[in-house]
Amino acid sequence: MLILESDVIVAMKELAVKLKNIFSKHKEIILPVLMLLIIPSISSYILGYTYSAHSVRNIPTIIVDHDNSTLSQSFVKQVNTNEIFNVTNYSQSDDDVKNLIERGNVVVGIIIPKEFSKDLIDGKAPKMMIIYDGAQMSAVSSAKTRAAEILGTIKASYLIKVGEGKTGIMPAVAKNNVIPMQSNPIFLGNPTRSTANFILQGMLIGIAQIGIIILGVLIVKEKENPISLLSKSIGFGIIGAISILFSLIIQIKYFEIPYKGSIVGGITLTILFSIVTINLGVLFKLILKDKLSAVKNSSLIISGTTLITGYTFPLMAMPDIFKKLAKFIPFLYYGGSMRDLSLLGLNFNDILPEVYDLIKYLVITWIVMLIILAIKKVLIKRNLLKYKIAKKIVQRRRKYEIAKAHR
Repeated sequence: MLILESDVIVAMKELAVKLKNIFSKHKEIILPVLMLLIIPSISSYILGYTYSAHSVRNIPTIIVDHDNSTLSQSFVKQVNTNEIFNVTNYSQSDDDVKNLIERGNVVVGIIIPKEFSKDLIDGKAPKMMIIYDGAQMSAVSSAKTRAAEILGTIKASYLIKVGEGKTGIMPAVAKNNVIPMQSNPIFLGNPTRSTANFILQGMLIGIAQIGIIILGVLIVKEKENPISLLSKSIGFGIIGAISILFSLIIQIKYFEIPYKGSIVGGITLTILFSIVTINLGVLFKLILKDKLSAVKNSSLIISGTTLITGYTFPLMAMPDIFKKLAKFIPFLYYGGSMRDLSLLGLNFNDILPEVYDLIKYLVITWIVMLIILAIKKVLIKRNLLKYKIAKKIVQRRRKYEIAKAHR
């Protein structure tokens, strides 16, 4: 029994030594791979927790009610009971709104003017002032939408009552007269209007693609075999895809981010995009030669692709030059397609054009890689030939000089 235990200990020590040697030999690649697998997953948890409510809530708000009428109190009550707002301060001074916003204590300030209710009844169209902290636009967007809804509800309610009082008609008829046209907005794919549902994917892919392109730079050796390099681009591309998919799975499983579309389609797009991104890193290294310079330039350029490709700001609203430039960026064919797969429930056939585009991109990057390697090989042979010729010339001169010295 003791002999068996000692054998196991020896075997474990030998394994530890082997693993240590492997790590020491390949740490330049192993560390970036580990970081690529770990950082996007950690980011997924952090961002998922941050956006777990799927919308900004409990926005610090101050209310200044100079009117104190039944109408103004009704508005204040609706703001108070709405999950978007968190009324932290009440005041009678308008200056408090500006001071608290500047200090960062509140994001929204609502000022109800004196005789607001009376002016409304008299048809003077009074104005309620709502002040926002322009430095926090995510919160402001939610607050503006909800404030408009509350004001719209109160306005409609008031007009219906006026209509009932002046004409003596039934409430339903008064409502139809006051609001002759109605709309019923439907948000396909994102009925909750959650910012997290469409922006988190892009943020996580953006984090992962920086790590993937850096990994592409690092896998290139000084004397690279073309077949080996193509194999590495596929292998490390799949590792990059695993990193992206794992971070997205965390969002879907733990933070209720929807994914309604084809799973095969999502995996296919992710693998193709990851391999293409690896290839771009390889090309940066082959062109720039210096590894540090390639890492800096590749990560800097790739980090801006989500902005240019219209993921956060519509491409249709951009200048024509950006629309043309976006066609050369792989994220254009991946980011939007993944978002549509998740929210609109597209099937594999719906994303076939993007799959073909990424395959074309993949083939082109492989061809360019092979061309650069072939050119480098020719240049190396030419330089080697020059070196040999120069060496022979030097040797002949030495022999001539030695022979001349003996005469």
